[in-house]
Amino acid sequence: MNSATFIANLVCRIAAGFRLGCLLQCAAMASFVFAAGLTDAAQFHHTTGPLLHTFVEIKAYGDNQTGCVLDQAFVEMGRINDLLNNYDPSSEISAINAAAGSTSVKVSPETFEALNEAKKYARLSSGAFDFTVGPLVSLWGFNREHPGLAGDDPDARLLKQALRLVDYRALKLGADLTGPHARLKHSGMYIDVGAFGKGFAADRALAFLRDRGIPNALVAAGGTICAAGSKPDNQPWQIGIRHPRNDSTFLTVIALHDQSVSTSGDYEKFYYTAGKRRSHIIDPRTGLPVSSVQSVTVIAPSGIASDALSTALFVLGPGDGLRLIEKLPGCEALVVTAAGEVVFSSGWPQKTIIY
Repeated sequence: MNSATFIANLVCRIAAGFRLGCLLQCAAMASFVFAAGLTDAAQFHHTTGPLLHTFVEIKAYGDNQTGCVLDQAFVEMGRINDLLNNYDPSSEISAINAAAGSTSVKVSPETFEALNEAKKYARLSSGAFDFTVGPLVSLWGFNREHPGLAGDDPDARLLKQALRLVDYRALKLGADLTGPHARLKHSGMYIDVGAFGKGFAADRALAFLRDRGIPNALVAAGGTICAAGSKPDNQPWQIGIRHPRNDSTFLTVIALHDQSVSTSGDYEKFYYTAGKRRSHIIDPRTGLPVSSVQSVTVIAPSGIASDALSTALFVLGPGDGLRLIEKLPGCEALVVTAAGEVVFSSGWPQKTIIY
């Protein structure tokens, strides 16, 4: 047995033991996935555990080796998280944040790709999705385990100061003979990967599985679910979309085939102050928490696309948000307004939805 095979087998044994301890916790995930039962042609395999500040679940059908490969894909998602996690001081994103206003930071190809994709969706949404929103996240008390403010809402002066530090265009990406690098233009700027990191990591996991001969799989990371191929009976994966005000039921169920879906909701992180509900999704243009929407669900070709666009539409609202989605090939969206009105794009697959 060579060293690579030994390490791979060791990873499988460690991960298999780990996922047994996490199996019951998986039911707390924000989105639930319906999978078909076992078939004679393929066995159902499943791994899950805490990662990316949520629970990650990977499912696939295959032979006896498939479970081991799923465990390795979970480890791969952990490696991506180690690169991107802005709450981990040793991550590459944290290094970029620490060097803001100073020097460029050498980064891995994976971090470079994730940031380049994030900039693309920031441009597409005219800044409604802005991953440099970190100073506003901190100002409103959403950068801690228990969100909230000790006193009143931030005053106009503090909002103005934080808004000066929010501008995705101030992230400069480049490459030279030493490799890719990244730099934030102004001191105090801060990248927050919360609106694209899960989608990117899920995309990487599916790519990892495809490269190892598993073309049909499902990866769920909190509110983002990426589906590759189909189930053994050639039926698409069935995904339940959470009701934003009743977590014991689904708003609707959709079918996915080589697509991803993400839901952003005001129920994920919030607190009340002076009788007002403050959601963790902040409009990077005004600096204020968005209060006009309960949830947004986006179907897109990739996880990073659905992840970033669900945040963008949450900020834009149903009018401008759906106009944006109608321009993007392979993308559909469903929006629940603050008043409980359900609106969706022209190609949304389920037309009869009762709130």
